[in-house]
Amino acid sequence: MRLRQAMKAPPARGSWALLASLLLASCASEAPAAAPGGSATASSPQQASSEVQRLLAAATAAHETELDVSWGATFGAAAGIKQFEELFNRMYGLSVKINYTPGPSMTDMAGKVTQEVNAGQHSSTDVLLGTESHYAALVDRNVMEEYDYTKLSSRITPEIVAPRNIGVEVGGIVGGIAYNTSLVKAADVPRKLEDVLEPKWKGKIASNPDAALFDRVSARSEWGTDKMMDFVTKLSANVGGLVRCDDNQSVFSGQYLMTVLNCGSYQVRRDQAKGAPIAHTIPPDTATVGFFHLGVPRTASHPNLAKLFINMMLSESGQHQMYALEYTDHYALPGSQSVKEIDELRAKGGEPLQVNAAFILAHPALKDVGRQFAEVLRKGRT
Repeated sequence: MRLRQAMKAPPARGSWALLASLLLASCASEAPAAAPGGSATASSPQQASSEVQRLLAAATAAHETELDVSWGATFGAAAGIKQFEELFNRMYGLSVKINYTPGPSMTDMAGKVTQEVNAGQHSSTDVLLGTESHYAALVDRNVMEEYDYTKLSSRITPEIVAPRNIGVEVGGIVGGIAYNTSLVKAADVPRKLEDVLEPKWKGKIASNPDAALFDRVSARSEWGTDKMMDFVTKLSANVGGLVRCDDNQSVFSGQYLMTVLNCGSYQVRRDQAKGAPIAHTIPPDTATVGFFHLGVPRTASHPNLAKLFINMMLSESGQHQMYALEYTDHYALPGSQSVKEIDELRAKGGEPLQVNAAFILAHPALKDVGRQFAEVLRKGRT
């Protein structure tokens, strides 16, 4: 992944005349055509917020004709970015090229961007992808631009904006239990978390070495740290092995009947779409929801287009495209497809605990609690 030490030279003057004409044309156009499989991509520019129009003009003035993004396989990687590029240009009437570079883990990418910003270098990505944990850690580091995302669209409410306006939630992550539908009878699917401790599951289920999500579940009123520690201790004696929380293959291959807990229902839906014999259950007493976030680093090369990209991702068509690629969206936004699972949880009395960046900041002890749970799980396997 290349690092930019200085701004790129602006393109030829003629190309900016073309871009300006495209912007003017877009402001006079009707609402753009619908995205494949979705509803209309967005309101036409004359219906767009004044802030979106300001960013379009600022992008022209700053000679921003491309956008650089770097993350892992999330949102379809290169193929997904190509689809978002088409939607972005259709939405704003532009011809912007979105350059995708495969990146490291979200944690490593957040660290990389932090180093770049602190060194005064252009960040390797114009848009930083991370979870609530990553964005909570970035709040006081002066790495992300503080920007009022609510000015972009009425769809973006203060409730989904990260503390100090350093980013915005774009999709939900709901953990639970993944299980093999061919090997686990419907009557045996756990109804509450402690059901996985039954002797019949001994050696046949897996957990994960990082005890992912157990710390969040422990913050629910039904649990607490001590009760969860007791559960994790018993679980360590019942599991047959430890796998990554996103390792669904070990379930649908039959190596294990379940994983407790897994990284997110969206990953199970993705495997289901490929025909895998796997399903996901969320016992009401384990219901938590985390969030994917997007924000703009302070030294982004194309900050105006980056904000417009985030606005596109939160538009109805952007959310529809995100779900088609990643099987998640933001359940609080109109038109959400993932809200169905949240509604089903609520019908069972399982209001999910929202573990957003503000929650992480307000519960700093969770990090140490999670480490303790992980130590117990790992010790039980040695």
